[in-house]
Amino acid sequence: MKSPPIFLLILYLLGFDAFAQNSVTLIGRMSMRNRATQHYLEVIETRGRWIPIDIGYIDFGRSDYREYFFGGGGVVFKSNNLVIVQEGYLDQTAGTASGSALYFQPFTVVSCGLTDKISGQVVYFTYLPLNKAGRLQYVLETSKLEYNFKHFKAGGGYGAYRYGDEPWQHKPFVTATLKCGRLGDVEFWLQRLPGNHAQAQIRFSKTFE
Repeated sequence: MKSPPIFLLILYLLGFDAFAQNSVTLIGRMSMRNRATQHYLEVIETRGRWIPIDIGYIDFGRSDYREYFFGGGGVVFKSNNLVIVQEGYLDQTAGTASGSALYFQPFTVVSCGLTDKISGQVVYFTYLPLNKAGRLQYVLETSKLEYNFKHFKAGGGYGAYRYGDEPWQHKPFVTATLKCGRLGDVEFWLQRLPGNHAQAQIRFSKTFE
Protein backbone atom coordinates (compact mmCIF):
# COMPACT_ATOMS: atom_id res chain seq x y z
CA MET A 1 0.00 0.00 0.00
CA LYS A 2 1.33 3.41 -0.92
CA SER A 3 2.17 5.57 2.13
CA PRO A 4 0.13 8.80 2.54
CA PRO A 5 2.01 12.00 1.62
CA ILE A 6 3.26 13.44 4.88
CA PHE A 7 2.91 17.03 3.66
CA LEU A 8 -0.89 16.65 3.37
CA LEU A 9 -1.08 15.64 7.02
CA ILE A 10 1.10 18.59 8.01
CA LEU A 11 -1.08 21.02 6.06
CA TYR A 12 -4.14 19.57 7.78
CA LEU A 13 -2.61 20.12 11.21
CA LEU A 14 -1.48 23.66 10.46
CA GLY A 15 -4.90 24.54 9.08
CA PHE A 16 -6.64 23.02 12.10
CA ASP A 17 -4.43 24.89 14.55
CA ALA A 18 -5.08 28.26 12.98
CA PHE A 19 -8.46 28.23 14.78
CA ALA A 20 -7.44 26.57 18.04
CA GLN A 21 -6.07 27.89 21.34
CA ASN A 22 -2.91 25.83 21.33
CA SER A 23 0.53 25.70 19.77
CA VAL A 24 2.17 23.79 16.95
CA THR A 25 5.90 23.04 16.77
CA LEU A 26 7.52 22.25 13.44
CA ILE A 27 10.82 20.31 13.53
CA GLY A 28 13.04 19.57 10.55
CA ARG A 29 16.44 17.85 10.39
CA MET A 30 18.95 16.83 7.77
CA SER A 31 22.13 14.83 8.36
CA MET A 32 25.01 14.79 5.86
CA ARG A 33 28.31 13.11 5.14
CA ASN A 34 29.30 13.11 1.47
CA ARG A 35 25.54 13.00 0.81
CA ALA A 36 22.32 13.30 2.79
CA THR A 37 22.07 10.49 5.36
CA GLN A 38 18.83 11.50 7.07
CA HIS A 39 15.72 13.60 6.43
CA TYR A 40 13.34 14.21 9.32
CA LEU A 41 10.10 16.18 9.61
CA GLU A 42 7.76 16.36 12.61
CA VAL A 43 4.70 18.36 13.66
CA ILE A 44 3.71 18.48 17.34
CA GLU A 45 0.41 19.91 18.59
CA THR A 46 0.39 20.97 22.26
CA ARG A 47 -2.64 21.83 24.41
CA GLY A 48 -1.51 22.80 27.90
CA ARG A 49 0.22 19.74 29.38
CA TRP A 50 -1.15 17.44 26.67
CA ILE A 51 0.23 16.49 23.26
CA PRO A 52 -2.84 15.17 21.40
CA ILE A 53 -1.12 14.88 18.02
CA ASP A 54 2.52 14.19 17.15
CA ILE A 55 3.19 13.08 13.60
CA GLY A 56 6.36 12.72 11.55
CA TYR A 57 8.52 11.16 8.88
CA ILE A 58 12.13 9.96 8.72
CA ASP A 59 14.38 8.35 6.14
CA PHE A 60 18.08 7.60 6.15
CA GLY A 61 19.14 8.92 2.76
CA ARG A 62 17.76 5.83 1.02
CA SER A 63 14.83 5.47 -1.34
CA ASP A 64 14.01 1.91 -0.20
CA TYR A 65 13.40 2.58 3.51
CA ARG A 66 11.45 5.21 5.44
CA GLU A 67 9.26 5.50 8.53
CA TYR A 68 6.02 7.30 9.36
CA PHE A 69 5.03 7.76 12.99
CA PHE A 70 1.94 9.02 14.81
CA GLY A 71 1.25 9.38 18.50
CA GLY A 72 0.75 11.63 21.48
CA GLY A 73 1.29 12.01 25.20
CA GLY A 74 1.96 14.81 27.63
CA VAL A 75 3.95 16.31 30.46
CA VAL A 76 4.11 13.81 33.31
CA PHE A 77 6.23 15.97 35.63
CA LYS A 78 7.03 19.66 35.73
CA SER A 79 8.93 21.81 38.23
CA ASN A 80 10.96 25.01 37.99
CA ASN A 81 14.05 23.13 36.81
CA LEU A 82 12.81 19.82 35.42
CA VAL A 83 10.28 18.76 32.78
CA ILE A 84 9.54 15.15 31.81
CA VAL A 85 7.48 14.42 28.70
CA GLN A 86 6.24 10.92 27.88
CA GLU A 87 4.74 9.96 24.53
CA GLY A 88 3.89 6.81 22.61
CA TYR A 89 4.02 6.32 18.84
CA LEU A 90 2.90 3.82 16.27
CA ASP A 91 5.74 3.63 13.73
CA GLN A 92 5.09 2.16 10.28
CA THR A 93 8.01 1.42 7.97
CA ALA A 94 7.71 1.58 4.19
CA GLY A 95 9.86 0.84 1.15
CA THR A 96 11.18 -2.33 -0.42
CA ALA A 97 13.83 -2.82 2.31
CA SER A 98 11.44 -2.27 5.23
CA GLY A 99 9.48 -5.53 5.30
CA SER A 100 6.52 -3.32 6.38
CA ALA A 101 7.68 -3.60 10.00
CA LEU A 102 5.35 -2.06 12.56
CA TYR A 103 6.54 -0.76 15.93
CA PHE A 104 5.30 0.78 19.15
CA GLN A 105 7.69 3.45 20.41
CA PRO A 106 7.65 4.68 24.02
CA PHE A 107 9.36 8.08 23.80
CA THR A 108 10.79 10.05 26.75
CA VAL A 109 12.18 13.59 26.89
CA VAL A 110 13.81 14.95 30.06
CA SER A 111 14.77 18.65 30.07
CA CYS A 112 16.46 20.34 33.01
CA GLY A 113 17.92 23.70 33.94
CA LEU A 114 21.04 23.23 36.02
CA THR A 115 21.72 26.97 36.35
CA ASP A 116 20.42 30.15 34.70
CA LYS A 117 22.83 29.52 31.81
CA ILE A 118 23.37 25.74 31.70
CA SER A 119 20.63 23.35 30.55
CA GLY A 120 20.48 19.69 29.69
CA GLN A 121 18.25 17.36 27.70
CA VAL A 122 17.90 13.60 27.27
CA VAL A 123 15.78 11.99 24.54
CA TYR A 124 15.37 8.20 24.57
CA PHE A 125 13.05 5.79 22.77
CA THR A 126 12.71 2.10 21.93
CA TYR A 127 11.44 0.28 18.84
CA LEU A 128 9.14 -2.47 20.19
CA PRO A 129 8.16 -4.80 17.29
CA LEU A 130 4.45 -5.39 16.65
CA ASN A 131 4.92 -7.87 13.80
CA LYS A 132 7.46 -10.46 12.68
CA ALA A 133 9.25 -8.01 10.36
CA GLY A 134 10.30 -5.79 13.28
CA ARG A 135 13.45 -6.02 15.38
CA LEU A 136 13.99 -4.63 18.87
CA GLN A 137 16.04 -1.40 18.77
CA TYR A 138 17.21 1.12 21.37
CA VAL A 139 17.92 4.79 20.60
CA LEU A 140 19.54 7.37 22.88
CA GLU A 141 18.84 10.16 20.43
CA THR A 142 20.19 13.02 22.53
CA SER A 143 21.99 13.47 25.82
CA LYS A 144 23.47 16.96 25.92
CA LEU A 145 24.49 19.97 28.00
CA GLU A 146 24.39 23.51 26.62
CA TYR A 147 25.52 26.96 27.76
CA ASN A 148 23.12 29.75 26.89
CA PHE A 149 24.79 32.88 25.49
CA LYS A 150 22.89 35.98 24.42
CA HIS A 151 22.38 35.07 20.75
CA PHE A 152 23.30 31.39 20.65
CA LYS A 153 23.80 28.23 22.68
CA ALA A 154 26.83 25.92 22.59
CA GLY A 155 27.54 22.55 24.13
CA GLY A 156 28.15 18.89 23.57
CA GLY A 157 26.61 15.52 24.11
CA TYR A 158 26.32 11.87 23.33
CA GLY A 159 24.01 9.65 21.31
CA ALA A 160 23.87 5.88 20.95
CA TYR A 161 22.03 3.15 19.05
CA ARG A 162 21.62 -0.59 19.53
CA TYR A 163 20.04 -3.04 17.07
CA GLY A 164 18.80 -6.20 18.74
CA ASP A 165 21.63 -8.00 20.54
CA GLU A 166 24.39 -6.20 18.63
CA PRO A 167 26.84 -3.90 20.48
CA TRP A 168 25.94 -0.28 21.16
CA GLN A 169 27.06 2.25 18.54
CA HIS A 170 28.45 5.40 20.18
CA LYS A 171 27.86 8.85 18.63
CA PRO A 172 29.31 11.82 20.58
CA PHE A 173 28.75 15.32 19.19
CA VAL A 174 29.28 19.05 19.68
CA THR A 175 26.44 21.46 19.06
CA ALA A 176 25.74 25.15 18.47
CA THR A 177 22.27 26.71 18.23
CA LEU A 178 21.45 30.08 16.69
CA LYS A 179 18.50 31.77 18.43
CA CYS A 180 16.64 33.45 15.60
CA GLY A 181 13.72 34.81 17.60
CA ARG A 182 10.40 34.67 15.76
CA LEU A 183 12.03 32.72 12.94
CA GLY A 184 12.82 29.77 15.21
CA ASP A 185 16.06 28.08 16.27
CA VAL A 186 18.69 26.53 14.01
CA GLU A 187 20.98 23.94 15.60
CA PHE A 188 24.20 22.57 14.08
CA TRP A 189 25.76 19.25 15.10
CA LEU A 190 29.14 17.80 14.30
CA GLN A 191 28.95 14.14 15.28
CA ARG A 192 31.41 11.25 15.31
CA LEU A 193 29.94 7.99 14.04
CA PRO A 194 31.23 4.43 14.51
CA GLY A 195 34.30 3.79 12.35
CA ASN A 196 35.58 7.30 13.17
CA HIS A 197 33.38 8.90 10.50
CA ALA A 198 32.16 12.49 10.88
CA GLN A 199 28.61 13.60 10.20
CA ALA A 200 27.08 17.09 10.14
CA GLN A 201 23.47 17.71 11.08
CA ILE A 202 21.20 20.74 10.80
CA ARG A 203 18.13 20.93 13.06
CA PHE A 204 15.38 23.54 12.78
CA SER A 205 12.50 24.13 15.19
CA LYS A 206 9.78 26.75 15.25
CA THR A 207 6.73 27.01 17.51
CA PHE A 208 3.55 28.70 16.28
CA GLU A 209 1.38 30.05 19.08
